[in-house]
Formats: sequence, structure tokens, C-alpha cells
Amino acid sequence: MRILLLMCAFLLISAPTAGAGGWAVTYVDPVPSIQPSVTHTVGYWVLQHGTHPFSGDLGGTGLRFKSGADSREFIGVALGEPAHYAVTFSLPAGSYEVFGMQGAFPEHPLGTLTVPGTLLVKPVDPQMVQGTVDGPSPWQEIAPPLAKTAVSASPAPAAAVVPSEPSGKPLPVWIAGLVVAGAAGVFLLLRKRLRPKARR
Repeated sequence: MRILLLMCAFLLISAPTAGAGGWAVTYVDPVPSIQPSVTHTVGYWVLQHGTHPFSGDLGGTGLRFKSGADSREFIGVALGEPAHYAVTFSLPAGSYEVFGMQGAFPEHPLGTLTVPGTLLVKPVDPQMVQGTVDGPSPWQEIAPPLAKTAVSASPAPAAAVVPSEPSGKPLPVWIAGLVVAGAAGVFLLLRKRLRPKARR
């Protein structure tokens, strides 16, 4: 019984985000090409359940760049819109995994960055985007990617190739007849060639 109580206490202590509402999603504003050892500023949004600002004290947010054992954290500052932040950073050339640091919530994996190069954003898991903003929208002209549209974890692709479906019309009878006649001719020819010759 004592072990069970200790396990419950450990789970409660090690999961502070449960009281904060479980999870959040970080969305990054369009990112320019990142050059090595140059200062860059990037905007980002931290939305609880991927859809709305957190109502409590979120704490510090920012971006973390991980390359092997090297991990660099850059703390963001709040902007004028709810749940909108900006972070300034400078990185040496290399490849990095990028994470959104979300204060009271666990980090959110954003994608990969190659310096020099651009951030390749990982699509958000649709199960992490739930609910809607209650009441009037907290945003005006400047809003996060999902605030003005129905909840969707990733934008529709700019273009998609859709294979054409068969029309469902049957082949003309004369084509089917040619196919059958050709197959019968091949069968008869092979049968004649494979038939053993009678001995005299």
C-alpha cells in the first residue's frame, strides 16, 4: 500500500502541466532564411490545446535549438497580441532540432533548421488541436494561423495531384472481341508447337 501511495505522489509531482490544462502548441510566424552568426528575430504563438491563449500565468517561453549534445535556449518576449511572442537568436552553421519552450507546458517539437537555410516545420498532430475560442476572438488583424478559420492542424497544400478515376464505362464490344480472339490464337499456336510429334 505504501508503494502505491508513493507512486501516486510521484505522478502528481512530476506532472504539473495537468493542472495547467495538459498541453499547448507553438506556431511560428513565417521565418526568413537563417544565416550563420547573424541576429534573427522570429515571431511565434503559444496556444493552449492549439486553439486559444492560456488564461493563467504561462511563464517564460522561447525557442530551443538542439544539435547533438549542444542545446541553445533563447527566451522570447510578449508582443501586443494575446499569446504572441518574439525571440531573437543567433546560431553557428549546422543542423538543429527546434523546440517551442512553452512555460507551464511541455516543449513542443517544431521541426528542423539547417543554418544557412530555412526552418522545415513539422505538421502538428491533429489530436493536439482541440476546441475553439469561447466568446469573441481575442485577436484582431494580427492573429495566429488557426484563429480565423476552423480548427485544422495543418494548412491545405498549395497544389495537389489527384489521380483521375476510371470513367466506369465498359469497353466497346469489338475491343473485347479482339482481345478474346487474340488470346485464343496465341493459345492454339502454343498448343500446336508444344504437341509432341508422332513417331514413324
